[in-house]
Amino acid sequence: MLPVKHSTFQEMNKYILSLILLTVVALRSTAQSYWQQEVNYTISVKLDDKNHVLHGQESFEYINNSPETLDFLYLHLWPNAYRDGKTALGKQQYAGGEQELTFGADSIKGSIDSLNFTVNGVPTYFEYDAENPDIAKLVLSTPLIPGGKITVSTPFKVKIPSGEISRLGHIGQSYQITQWYPKPAVYDKNGWNQMPYLNQGEFYSEYGSFDVSITLPKNYVVGATGDLQTQSEIDFLNKKANQSPEDIKAALLKKQGPRGKTDFPDSDPEWKTIRYTQKNVHDFAWFADKRYIVLKGEVELPQTKRKVTSWAMFVPHNARYWQKAIEYINDGTYYYSKWNGDYPYNNVTAVDGTISAGGGMEYPNVTVIGNAGSAMELEIVIVHEVGHNWFYGILGSNERVHGWMDEGMNTLNELRYVYTKYPENTNLSDMVLEGRFHFDHLDHYDMADFSYRAISGLGEDQPIETHSADFTSINYGAVMYSKTGLVFNYLKQYLGDETFDRCMHLYFEKWKFKHPQPEDLRAVLEQESGKDLSWLFGDLIQTTNHVDYKLKKVKTDANGTTVTVKNSGQVNGPIEVGAYQKGKLVETVWVEPSEGKSSVVLKSQADEVRVNPSGRIPEVFRDNNNWHQKGLFGKVEPLKLEGIIGDNEQGKSNVFWMPMIAANQYDKFMLGVAVHNLGIPFNRVQYLVVPMYSFGGKRVSGIADISYSFLPKKSLKLSKFGVAVRSFKETDNEAFKGNDGYYFTASPFWFAKLGNRKEASPISQTVLVQTMYRLDVFGRTKIEQAGGFAKYDFNYNKPDHEVNIGLRSDFISNLKNSDQMGRSSIEATYRFRYIRNKKSRWMELRGYAGGNWLFDLSGASNAANYSLSLSGANGSQDLFIEDYYFGRTETQGFLSQQRLENMGGFKSTSDYGTNSQWVATTNFYAQLPFVPGIFGVFADAGIFPASTLTNEINTAFDVGLGIRLGKVVGLYFPLYISKDMNDAYSSANYTTRIRFTLRMSFTNRGINFANLLN
Repeated sequence: MLPVKHSTFQEMNKYILSLILLTVVALRSTAQSYWQQEVNYTISVKLDDKNHVLHGQESFEYINNSPETLDFLYLHLWPNAYRDGKTALGKQQYAGGEQELTFGADSIKGSIDSLNFTVNGVPTYFEYDAENPDIAKLVLSTPLIPGGKITVSTPFKVKIPSGEISRLGHIGQSYQITQWYPKPAVYDKNGWNQMPYLNQGEFYSEYGSFDVSITLPKNYVVGATGDLQTQSEIDFLNKKANQSPEDIKAALLKKQGPRGKTDFPDSDPEWKTIRYTQKNVHDFAWFADKRYIVLKGEVELPQTKRKVTSWAMFVPHNARYWQKAIEYINDGTYYYSKWNGDYPYNNVTAVDGTISAGGGMEYPNVTVIGNAGSAMELEIVIVHEVGHNWFYGILGSNERVHGWMDEGMNTLNELRYVYTKYPENTNLSDMVLEGRFHFDHLDHYDMADFSYRAISGLGEDQPIETHSADFTSINYGAVMYSKTGLVFNYLKQYLGDETFDRCMHLYFEKWKFKHPQPEDLRAVLEQESGKDLSWLFGDLIQTTNHVDYKLKKVKTDANGTTVTVKNSGQVNGPIEVGAYQKGKLVETVWVEPSEGKSSVVLKSQADEVRVNPSGRIPEVFRDNNNWHQKGLFGKVEPLKLEGIIGDNEQGKSNVFWMPMIAANQYDKFMLGVAVHNLGIPFNRVQYLVVPMYSFGGKRVSGIADISYSFLPKKSLKLSKFGVAVRSFKETDNEAFKGNDGYYFTASPFWFAKLGNRKEASPISQTVLVQTMYRLDVFGRTKIEQAGGFAKYDFNYNKPDHEVNIGLRSDFISNLKNSDQMGRSSIEATYRFRYIRNKKSRWMELRGYAGGNWLFDLSGASNAANYSLSLSGANGSQDLFIEDYYFGRTETQGFLSQQRLENMGGFKSTSDYGTNSQWVATTNFYAQLPFVPGIFGVFADAGIFPASTLTNEINTAFDVGLGIRLGKVVGLYFPLYISKDMNDAYSSANYTTRIRFTLRMSFTNRGINFANLLN
């Protein structure tokens, strides 16, 4: 039996050895599951400040730490982004209205050339990307195996573009040398990350070391990435810093700010070469200016107590705000180190410069700051940009794809910095009319909060996890920066500062000098906090699902206060509940994430309870968060009456009022008051009530609107229900005085924006369904009508092309007799920008076809009103009171010449072509090229049936000159009118042919300020 036992023992040995081997392999695989490439640069560069050119020589060591063999490298040659308007940068800027690269002179553009790559000394072939000249593929003659390394060398020459274009550039002899040298794209677990340079959309680069020597005229002051190694330059900067008090004193005697100017001194004929080195960075930038005042300081780090040297460099005419820049740099470095992990480098620098891609721009160890309007603004921008040394510099996430991981996380720290150092700040108030109109208590946090809630309340926000280039420009700021900062502040409030800081320190230590992905950040936060954060990373980051917590029920007894809250939103996140006694917050507790209702017991006997008492949960709407013991309606927020306009305060029902005046032909002068809640951020329920005393009608005229907004989870961006009420006098006939001659309408409506909020799209779609009850009173005669319409609009907008297609169906019935009308129409408008330089000019071509499929009248009284108009609706044909007329029922005089630009769209005042069957027209309008853009030419052509008895078709056309003030006012002067149309006029007086349009109604889709702009 021993052999059998021996055999069994051998098998067991084999099993154990195999298990150990598999475990070792698995552990090794896990340990090596993360890898990143390494690139070590040696660069020498010379600045030609007469021709604004860099002459450089670069050599970089590329170490392949990946498990893959590489046959080529992708290189970024980003100065080529400035070559012309056909680059990705040029196209992005053109789409945003910046035309320098498209139409600017060649002298302001930039490029990189004179490239001659070698690999390990052997000449190597490279080719430019077919679409992007700022990307190249360097083909390796010998594949680069895992663990292998190569040395790539090349000369290069950079034509420095104007600093007015983007980040790389010069203004005179002030230089911003950024993204200036050939650099490999990142190769990571997702493959190659080659990307063209963009303004909106930042960077992703490999870590390594830099050894950079810069040669330039001796009197330039340079701020750069890394540690300065040249002793003579160190002495030069120290001397400049020592004389800075006198320099600042002299500078303050001169004009400061944007109106100030400091001339460039001549460049020293003697040259200097200065050398910088740095490890564990992924980029190198430098800034040079002969005018700089230099400040030098020192900050002690909170953990290691190591000291870091701080530098500020600025032009004399900005000394007023920059004289305290060292304080801002030091405080930013200290607090970011305290909250995230100590700054690992020896120097931190901020330089004053012209930055065209934002208020400031970050690079490792050095940041450039644009013009600031106040000391506080400068401090915040410096701190934000210094903070990017952590979020982008040390934690090197892919900014282009996951921009929120640097900009949003940095915004969180910026918000925290401001309310830590300046807890009583009024930063937003200072920006908004200097606190006037009740904007007097808004702080820096409100700036981020309001921007996100405003764009979200309009249904135009996008997910945080959106590719940088796919954001709309407004969402790039309101969502990627602000919302991310808000949602991570929400997390910090929930976890508490101690736990949150512990999480961030762990993230810092685990991922410094690496490329973390969103899943890596989530893993660290969940591991250290012990919380499931799917509500944050799954909902708030990946979607536009909104947060909305409702206070459902409050019960107070001897044991405390029991609060029931309901999750009325689309995110199952934690909920903060606060108890108040006599207006003072005495207790808060967090309800863990859940769906539906949750109850929590507070120890305090509260006389007031609030959900989200700190206001730090980013709820879009907050009108259902409060309960107070006093009064009959505990959940109704206390009323606060304020003049003009202000912000909608948490815990208050803000009602604003302002005096109003108006006038028309019949009411004459009107005087009244507007009562509304159109503050910011927008409310879920919005209303505007404007009663006015009519001196012509001796009655009350006016308007009233109320609407309720929803933010659906799918299919619709926005859904809004409401009702609009209008009542004005509509005749000045002496027989109908006061309340004997007026109209009243009540129009319930539903307005929706179709689509999703994921990607920026040139396409937008809306639906408006509106019904109406209308009463017209003329003495004892009362005309009642009811009906409605459905309208669909499709819009396609590109920088030089705009398309609108509208479909509409109307129905109206006279309730006093059997008169009925039904109509359907389609219109399409194409606008083309035919002059695209700085003097932008547009032309448009519109087509319209509409017909009445129901026209059943008992008499002739409604025939004209229910008919189709070749020249657009006059006041009587505006059946659904869609716009404002000065003389709605006028048939003579200038006020009768007001028309809407709808139906046939002729720029005419003639009733010629008005009929009960159909109309088809084509309309052309073009802004004139050599005069102010308000002037244009028009031409209209159309057909319509000659009569109901024959198939004969009549034609009409006109041409003339127009004046347009935006989309609000139009004034048209015909020069030639077709004979039949001309003969239809009863007067030969030319002035009767001048037509005007006034578009003043903005309420049929519900009240919000965006409607004023559409």
